[in-house]
Amino acid sequence: MEITTVVNAHSSPNILLDTLDSILTYVGEKILVITDSNNKELNATPLPVPRIEGFYHNSHRAPYRNVALGLWKAYEMAPDSDWFCYTEYDCLFANSNFKKSLLLADKNDVWVLGNNSRKDDCQLPLIEAIIKEKIKVHYYVLGCCVFLCKEFMDRLNEINFFERLINTTQHFTEGFFPHYTGYDLSEHLYPTLAVQFGGDVASFANWDLATRTWTGNFRQFPIRWKPELRIEENFKEASILHPLKTYDHPIREYHRERRKYGKI
Repeated sequence: MEITTVVNAHSSPNILLDTLDSILTYVGEKILVITDSNNKELNATPLPVPRIEGFYHNSHRAPYRNVALGLWKAYEMAPDSDWFCYTEYDCLFANSNFKKSLLLADKNDVWVLGNNSRKDDCQLPLIEAIIKEKIKVHYYVLGCCVFLCKEFMDRLNEINFFERLINTTQHFTEGFFPHYTGYDLSEHLYPTLAVQFGGDVASFANWDLATRTWTGNFRQFPIRWKPELRIEENFKEASILHPLKTYDHPIREYHRERRKYGKI
C-alpha cells in the first residue's frame, strides 16, 4: 500500500520535525509539507522532505486554501498512491497498524476515513457552483487527520476541483467562505464531495466533547480536536494520536524513544 502524506504546518518547527519522523517511520517516504507563508521561522527551517510555502493564512480557523493546495500538489507528485493522508503538524503516528483499517475501508468503498464522521447540516452554494451539481447531503469528518482514497482524488483531479476552488476563493482571507458557519470548511467539504461522487465516509473512532467520552476504536485512534491528549491516553494500541502540541509532551517523548530504541 502506497500512502502520500500532506502535512499542514503553521508554527512550532520542532513539533513538525518530530511528527515528520513518525510519518517517515510508520507511513512512508512520500510526504509533502505545506506551510503558512506567515511564519518566517518555520519556512526557514530545513526539513527532511519536500516543502511548499502555501498561502498567507495567519489564522487557526479554516485553512482550506492551503489544504486544497497541499492535496493538489501531493496528487501531482504521486498520482498512483492508494491513499492520501492529510494531517496537521501536531498529530503523531505511533505504528503502522492503521493500514489494516485502510485495507478494510478500500473493500467497503470508503473514500474518506477519519474520526467523528456524521451527516451534518451546512450550506455550500459556492461549492455547488464549482462542481456544477446540487449537493444531496452534507457530511462531516474531523480534519486534523483524514485519509482520501485514490479513486476520490482521481475524481477531484478530473474536474480540476483544487485549482477551481483556489482560483474562486483567491480574495478570501482568514478562513472566510460564503454561507459557511462551521469551524473548518475542509471538514465538511471532502466527506460531502466523497458521498456526492459515489463513495462512502467512515470513522476510526469518535470523541464527544460535551460528555468527554470516546466511542469506536479509540484505543487505536485517540484523535480529537481538543483537549490535548493526557498521558493516560497513550494507549498501547495507539496508531495515530492528536493533539500533541508540545515537543516535550510525555506521549511524544515516549514514542520518540520507541522510534529510536525500539519497544521500551
